[in-house]
Amino acid sequence: MSIKLYIDIPAVPKPDHGHSLLLRASASEKRNAVTKIERHVHTLNPVTALEFYTAGIESRLLLAAEGSFLKVFNAENSKLISQSEVFHEQTIHGIAVNKGSPENGLELVIWGGNSLILLSRLDFEQILHASVTSTAGRAVKVSDWILDVAIWESSCVLVTAHNALLRASFDKTHRPVIEDLPSPSESILYSAHVVWDTPEQILVAAGTVFGEIIYWRGSVAENGSFGDVQTLFTFTGHEGSIFGVNISPIITGHGNEQTRLLASCSDDRAIRIWDLAEDAEKRGVGEKSTLRETGFGENERDAGTSLPGERCLAMVMGHASRIWGVKFLVGISKDLGFPLVNVLSLGEDSTAQQWSLELAEQVDSDVEMGGVEPVFNSGTKHTAKLTHVDTYAFHSGKHIWSSGLVSEGNGIFHIATGGADGKISKYDIKLARKGLSATDTYTQDSEATNEPSNSDVSLSAWDLEEVLNQFSLHGSDNLTTLQPAPDETISDPEPTLESISDESPPKKKKKAKKAPQDAFNRYAFVTTSTFITTTTFGRVFTGQLGVSTTWNEVFLPQSGKGDLRSYSIVEGFPELSTAFLAGANGNVYSYQPGNLIGDIGKVDGKVADMFKIHDIQANTYCLLVTTLSSKVATLFSVKPMADHTIQYTLPDDFVVTAGGMYNGMLILGSRKGSLAIYHPQHPDQPICTWNDQRFSSGDSFTTILVLPPPTEAPEKIYILTTGRNGVYSIFSLGFYSSNEGLSGEIHPVHCGTPSFGPMIEAAWFEDGDLILYGFKSKNFVVWNETKQYEITSVDCGGAHRSYAYSALNNSAGAGHFVYTKASRLYIHSQSKPSHEIIKPGGHGREIKTTAISGDKTFIATGAEDTAIRIWEYSDDSDSDLSPHFTNLAVVQSHTAGIQHLQWHNSTYLLSSGGNEEFFIWSISTIPSFGIGVICEASCPDPSADQDLRIMSFDVTSCPIHLSPDGQESLIISLAYSDSTIRCYIYNKFTGYILIGTGNYTSSCLTQIAHLYIENDTLCLLTASTDGRVPIWNLPLTHQFIGEDLDMENSFHPSPPRLEMISTSKIHQNAIKSLDVQEHGGYIFVVTGGDDNALAISIYQSSNMAAKPQIFILRKAHAAAITGISILPSSFSSHSFNVGEGGFRVVSASNDQRVKEWEVSVGAGKKGYGDGDGGLEVGIRNRGDVFTPVADVGDLAVLVGGGESGYGDGDGGLEVGIRNRGDVFTPVADVGDLAVLVGGGESVGERVLVVGNGMEVWGVGGVGGVV
Repeated sequence: MSIKLYIDIPAVPKPDHGHSLLLRASASEKRNAVTKIERHVHTLNPVTALEFYTAGIESRLLLAAEGSFLKVFNAENSKLISQSEVFHEQTIHGIAVNKGSPENGLELVIWGGNSLILLSRLDFEQILHASVTSTAGRAVKVSDWILDVAIWESSCVLVTAHNALLRASFDKTHRPVIEDLPSPSESILYSAHVVWDTPEQILVAAGTVFGEIIYWRGSVAENGSFGDVQTLFTFTGHEGSIFGVNISPIITGHGNEQTRLLASCSDDRAIRIWDLAEDAEKRGVGEKSTLRETGFGENERDAGTSLPGERCLAMVMGHASRIWGVKFLVGISKDLGFPLVNVLSLGEDSTAQQWSLELAEQVDSDVEMGGVEPVFNSGTKHTAKLTHVDTYAFHSGKHIWSSGLVSEGNGIFHIATGGADGKISKYDIKLARKGLSATDTYTQDSEATNEPSNSDVSLSAWDLEEVLNQFSLHGSDNLTTLQPAPDETISDPEPTLESISDESPPKKKKKAKKAPQDAFNRYAFVTTSTFITTTTFGRVFTGQLGVSTTWNEVFLPQSGKGDLRSYSIVEGFPELSTAFLAGANGNVYSYQPGNLIGDIGKVDGKVADMFKIHDIQANTYCLLVTTLSSKVATLFSVKPMADHTIQYTLPDDFVVTAGGMYNGMLILGSRKGSLAIYHPQHPDQPICTWNDQRFSSGDSFTTILVLPPPTEAPEKIYILTTGRNGVYSIFSLGFYSSNEGLSGEIHPVHCGTPSFGPMIEAAWFEDGDLILYGFKSKNFVVWNETKQYEITSVDCGGAHRSYAYSALNNSAGAGHFVYTKASRLYIHSQSKPSHEIIKPGGHGREIKTTAISGDKTFIATGAEDTAIRIWEYSDDSDSDLSPHFTNLAVVQSHTAGIQHLQWHNSTYLLSSGGNEEFFIWSISTIPSFGIGVICEASCPDPSADQDLRIMSFDVTSCPIHLSPDGQESLIISLAYSDSTIRCYIYNKFTGYILIGTGNYTSSCLTQIAHLYIENDTLCLLTASTDGRVPIWNLPLTHQFIGEDLDMENSFHPSPPRLEMISTSKIHQNAIKSLDVQEHGGYIFVVTGGDDNALAISIYQSSNMAAKPQIFILRKAHAAAITGISILPSSFSSHSFNVGEGGFRVVSASNDQRVKEWEVSVGAGKKGYGDGDGGLEVGIRNRGDVFTPVADVGDLAVLVGGGESGYGDGDGGLEVGIRNRGDVFTPVADVGDLAVLVGGGESVGERVLVVGNGMEVWGVGGVGGVV
């Protein structure tokens, strides 16, 4: 059959001087040539540059670079003020602000790659007021990659990747002028820092690929011309490439000596501090540059010289992986009289770490400064010391790529960090020194300030003796002499010496037994800022927290004296300003501030525990008391106060660990992970129980929280539970009447695994956010689960201790934490979260796949960080500044990178990945919470080694007549990396049933797709790394479904084999992406390959065994096509003429371009497949845009407009393909692409591109990709 090819792709002039000239081609010319993509809609990408801005405005701003866009935030309230496109096809790498620019002089410099833009104050004000949405047309290109920029008045200097210096400034017409400046010998750099020190001097520190650090100086004459350059030092010692360097501000030491320091970090995870003093004795004036070895380690030429050893003042190993950057934080201590120098390091491990640098003159007097102990046994004597102060882990995944800082004086710095997760965090750092008191005052730049020190966090520690001394100091009448009971008094007279004779050996002297010491025992909060504590001797104290802690002692009634000795239980009701106490003899007491401790009742036996029970429906409070070795739990009414108790009979082996109540129904959780529900009129037995060890892992519940019902009489209520298995869960409770009376049903509907576990101790809601607290390793952590950030983290030693926590009002979950550590009472108070989120983020690793739910409500993304995130997308066209993505849930059950995601309607989400992991997630809506996600099933037949990847899968509704027991079922086909195919029928009642298997070759399968089910036969296709697309048939008959099944292993004794009915060679190697559309009797298969080609294969659905008609565009992209989607709305034309109607395809690639292709299909004159007609094929590029998403992993269509209709297909086919759009995306490592939703012809589709970030593009129904 003949093939006629029509190609309509605008020609691009061939560059005369290679690729570099192409990079300097006008971006606007390219866009005018082919780009029909309507507009960039939204981006959630790594934050690559940050800088604070304060000039000429009332509030402080934070400038952030995200892809090619500059976003301006109000640093005080996190509001996005404006955003502007800075470069057309280049990610921003740096921002420099002129802190003292003249009127309408150079205010802002932004650079990325070899692109540069200069902005005056007027230009920036236009951006702030959204008068300008793009400044890309003003960008200029320089000769090399820009690493750093320094501004002085109306000009700036740039350091490039080959250690060259350039100057940029405005000319008289306000156009940028670039000037080459004298530079030392060229070196290949990974990092640089330039400081325009004075009008006459420029300092440059350059970190090379080969481990050297070159520190040099350039001079500026009075007339503004640049003179000679001088290399001052070349430092060696790092064992890897230099990733970051930073020159400190001027540091004034004793005797008013001024100097600078240099910090460096490297691939070797080391931070080094270097002395930059330029005295002749140390520097060696007149030293000439000679040929050197690489900078890795110490060179033979430097061995025996004093330069490297003397200049490296300190070195420390930090972070869990590579360190990307370092910055100095410098202030002056008025009390100590010398500078305080800290270093902030940013790492691949997504943490920022604070280090205190003790210089030689600051080291303690017991260290002999003539030869300070070396920090490491490296053979070098370091004369300073770096000490770790704190770690700020406020990002997820990997990499902190950017930071900005500004000093507030008083030793406090505001820090903002941006990560690969797209999140911007802001927090305060206070200068620290080992052994320095927290009450020391600081000045910045030697200027005194009266500003208060940072008081957001305080920590105090108390011995019981110190508390008693407080009474003595204040002359308290409450102070009593601490006397142990007679039976606890252990005393010995002074030891006597036995007479020693020659006949008998001397007897050993008995050691005097120490008298037992009283100590703090249990804690509970009476109010949000008042706690009560008991001691081992039975004493009771209260502590009022404020500027200082005020202590009081309260006493039990005379009849209960000694009840709390050695054993006590306390429970606080801060809402009622009440606390309850109990001991071993069963008496229960209550305490309210200002009142005496009162007796409220008694239980039989030793009190095991007490629980606060709050009924949100009746607005009542109760106290539940359990006793040891008893099957009875007693409920005391607290509010309204009444002499009313109910005794509940517990099930066998049911130890209560948590409780809740709704409308009088008592809900109890046990130590072994079971639930029981009681009706108040039937306390002798529960109306229903739940115990699923597979779900709870047999671990105890720690909280039961009833969610507010949406109506006064709901059909179901929902409870949230926490447990010591690191999971919080939500259950639905339904009640109904039966012949046996009232009954109930309990079903889990959500399971969350926060990253801070494994012990979750409590949960509550604050301003709609779910707050959790618990323990991770040795730290107590308070966590905002809704917004996924840490509120508080305290190194308390771990979970095995007495503690109490009270969240302050309007503090976003922060509060007071009281705990015991090493027999001392510690009080950690925090008035606000540890950091603010300026901009929320997402995945911290490459996103490999994305999927859109059937009703276009939810978006799911899966990444190399093994997490699945479920998002809600809003397309508010009235405001580009409003957030478009809202993270609804984070699912963390995979242990390997996620390969594929797919929705079935909006009720099931399926996921697959490495280690043969495959999960079916049930999705539901939970009132007053959001969405529930629970794992309903996992991989049915894992191999013994579980070393395969499930590369892809497809899911289709099973015809009801083929479903087991007539239940709604799914047909699921899995494609494995060993070329195996397995097909199952699944429903939640019968589980998996294996209905077919197949093997292709030894090639790894990459894609699988169901085509149709006809005559009880499933037709499907696969794609693999050999570039072929086989078509398979699988019969679905009753004899293989529901009869003689081994349900435990899902295997039928002899499942049928899939039959390969055809195979076609399409790509030269691996097929990376695939989409399928069936219409009018034809099946269109669009594929993207590792060979950069885009292919369209057309099958007749009535004859899938026939060879398809294939069109291949060999150079559709410059790299592998990793995401491809057919736009659903493009099937809207009933005409099959070339250039009229047809469909559109959007593709994304690792070349960071998103392209739209128009495929026009029409009826030919001859019949299809009769050998007489031909297939006429044309192509047109309708869109081509840059995306900042690197390593594109997938692509999806968010919105689709128009109706689906594509002709009858009676005649032959003419196929024309036009490239409707081609745009550059800054999303690196593009992993997938999807179409979001349909908004009609005026809105067009929204295409989602994922990879190292997420980006949404608008694809117009008329104009193409925008």
